[in-house]
Amino acid sequence: MNKDAVQHERGPRNSTLRRQMALYFQDSEPSPPIPSVLDLALPKISSTTSSPPRIEAPSQLPPPPFVYPPTAFPKIPLTPPSILLANTETVCESAARLLFMNVKWAKNVPAFTSLSIKDQMLLIEESWGELFVLGAAQFLPPMELTQLLCAAATRDMHKARSIVPEITNFQETLFKLRNLQLDAHEYACLRAIVLFKTAVDSNSNNSSGDSESSGRSVRDVAAVAALQDHTQLTLSKYISAQHPTQPFRFGKLLLLLPALRAISTDTIEELFFRDTIGHIPIERIICDMYKSNEL
Repeated sequence: MNKDAVQHERGPRNSTLRRQMALYFQDSEPSPPIPSVLDLALPKISSTTSSPPRIEAPSQLPPPPFVYPPTAFPKIPLTPPSILLANTETVCESAARLLFMNVKWAKNVPAFTSLSIKDQMLLIEESWGELFVLGAAQFLPPMELTQLLCAAATRDMHKARSIVPEITNFQETLFKLRNLQLDAHEYACLRAIVLFKTAVDSNSNNSSGDSESSGRSVRDVAAVAALQDHTQLTLSKYISAQHPTQPFRFGKLLLLLPALRAISTDTIEELFFRDTIGHIPIERIICDMYKSNEL
């Protein structure tokens, strides 16, 4: 379909616009099978499991790629930064594909899909912003977010001014992640750690309007906690084996997690998605994408 119709249309009802955005993602040029940087080996556990799964010794950890089935992903154009800075539309298009890729990644993690659909929907809603920041650091070229701020200012100057401090934090967090030079395995583990969270904002509005996640609390806390613990321990063992001269590396990675959470999803929406979705809550679009049989 015509991408301009997605990026600039403001008239249709919310459901129509969400469908247009979904079709835009589906019409994007397919890429080769899923790269190893998105793979994650986590055991399937039933919703009644309360004890953490067995952890393999570092020498037994499978190197990337890991073991769940390959999936086709839209390509994220790694355009040189100078071109990206000159074309905010290209940046936002890459961001949209990154969002789609994150949702598709979660749907292909067996341990995640073994949870109840309510927990899946809630966790993807709660973690999409952190997953986006990790993906931006891993896949997108370095960019000055102030370029996107200028575009936001043309829509709402007051809103643009209010998010300046968060944009600074966003830029610093991206710099710290890139400076640590994380490998594929480390990024995969961080993704799982932020996805499998047991503490959610119970006071948050259910912006998706989806009854599956309206309770705002994880149903199977024990299963989710076991998965997060397993991932943290796996990451710790992996770092000890691969980076023996960096005893504080594991701690540094975990200390970055609050910084990811501190970047509000409102700021991400304003910078990367406002021109595409208007004022439709992006969580609603994410839930629609996640539940789509086409994903």
